[in-house]
Amino acid sequence: MRSRLVGGLLGIEEFTNTPSEDPGFFDGSHLRLTDARSGIWLLVELLSPKTVWMPSFVCKVMIEAVDKAEVPVCHFELDYDMRMHSTDWIHQVQANDLVIFLDYMGYPSHADCTKQIREKKAWILDDASQAWPSNTQSNIADFTLYSPRKFLGLPDGAVLCFQNNSDLMTDVNLELPPQDWIMKSLAVVQWRRDFDRWNATNPWQELFKTVNDTFPLGPYQMSAFSHMMMSHGINFQHIANRRNENYLILNELLHDIALFPNATLDMVPLGFPIRVNNRQDLQDHLLNHNVTSGAAWNLQGVIPNRYKESHRLSKDIITLPCDQRYNEDDMVYVAETIREHIK
Repeated sequence: MRSRLVGGLLGIEEFTNTPSEDPGFFDGSHLRLTDARSGIWLLVELLSPKTVWMPSFVCKVMIEAVDKAEVPVCHFELDYDMRMHSTDWIHQVQANDLVIFLDYMGYPSHADCTKQIREKKAWILDDASQAWPSNTQSNIADFTLYSPRKFLGLPDGAVLCFQNNSDLMTDVNLELPPQDWIMKSLAVVQWRRDFDRWNATNPWQELFKTVNDTFPLGPYQMSAFSHMMMSHGINFQHIANRRNENYLILNELLHDIALFPNATLDMVPLGFPIRVNNRQDLQDHLLNHNVTSGAAWNLQGVIPNRYKESHRLSKDIITLPCDQRYNEDDMVYVAETIREHIK
């Protein structure tokens, strides 16, 4: 069994003290924000749509962001393979509505109905908060939302890009994020890095829950610290390469249970999602072998029960770590631990 924990919260990246080569987070007209949920809220405030359309498989904080703007949310159905069930819902879309597509775990949404949506004169947001910048996103959407903190272990940081209509940014006045919250969030990612590096104690877990429960939702800008780290201190290419290498290893060893077994590497994965029966048993087995896995998302009370395939997926999905902290040996260990349980 591994002596160190594999998976869980990502600690802050090592500082390289050399200029960073931004892969595209800051391309074009954009707003630097504290968090992605604030980006959704802000865009809804700017556009004032009658309705916001989202997939039936989403995180509740996305819905909460729209709720704060007091705009109703409707869903279009995704099946068990996270594919759009039908495009009939587009007939209900009205001019100025906002349609949100989601690049789950970094995998492009491959929305092939954008022409129909544009004919309705509705807006399109590609929620790429779990994705790395790519040309695919800018080609399908009016706006793209990134959350680089999820890949880099930063205390905060999201970017809302305007492919067109940058005039919407003119009257936006962003505030500094709450200082107390930023300092707590920075402590969390620093303590987690220390935990990974030296197998130190883990006081970050309780504080992480506090930080996560008190995320500031509103017109808050990215902290100067996170912007500085992204501009001068992070080896983006190393991160992308390591994540892709780890993904390929897991996909080869766990191909039969992978959610996206045939995904091409024109993306950088946030995690490696699989589907299994008796998920909790497998997660307990992994944790007993020092592997932490994710279960995103719990849809009960969030998404109407009529979206049965999404609820089924919600009960079976597990996200395995494949980030830059780990190497081939770690990925093989994770895969073998799973095979030991489900053989």
